[in-house]
Amino acid sequence: MLGLELSVFKSVFYPYQNVVENKDVEELTLRRSIQFRFSEQNRFREYPLIVFDFETTGLDFNNDQIIEFGAIKYVGFKPVDQFSTLVSTKIPITDTIERLTGIKAEMLVGKPSIKEILPRFLNFIEGSVLVAHNASFDMGFLRAECLRQAIDIEWPVFCTLKMAREYLTQLERKSLDALAQYYGFDFEARHRSIGDIKVTASVLEELLSEEGKHLQTWFDLTPFRV
Repeated sequence: MLGLELSVFKSVFYPYQNVVENKDVEELTLRRSIQFRFSEQNRFREYPLIVFDFETTGLDFNNDQIIEFGAIKYVGFKPVDQFSTLVSTKIPITDTIERLTGIKAEMLVGKPSIKEILPRFLNFIEGSVLVAHNASFDMGFLRAECLRQAIDIEWPVFCTLKMAREYLTQLERKSLDALAQYYGFDFEARHRSIGDIKVTASVLEELLSEEGKHLQTWFDLTPFRV
């Protein structure tokens, strides 16, 4: 496996080896840990990069839920695999979310639950570095969903929004729309996971080939990590 000698992947432990008290409930919760430890000197460009994006029922990861998972795995900026699914939810889809994403409540009927999807997504990202635009938002939701399933996750993640703020200071706005316009990229489907991911990947390729061409190791990405 690529870079295996430089990294450690701890898959889900069976049986659970740690017992952690969840203060939100009255009983002990068995918790599992999933980690991908990345050395500061690892050359991140030599690892698969997974660009990911979630659509959600709202902005509060404590009370809202992911309703669409999207991720594309890139090797040398060539797409090699894709993960995409809608997720059922009991949380109402507001008119605002429907207008923003185009996702309607009826589209989620019969779709797999978050309990089904999350393990599949965690398996998909194994051995890869994660990247997203405004990654703090998406990682907040991923970590919250993991904790609801008694999973602690630790993963190498960095953010194209942070990179744009550092290197594209001439731009007043650094939203994905603004960056797409700046670079002349077209959206396949705005505010749907796969469409946003493809633009994010194109933005990242531009940043790493021009302003960020000196970035090579995981340590170099320190300012942009989440």
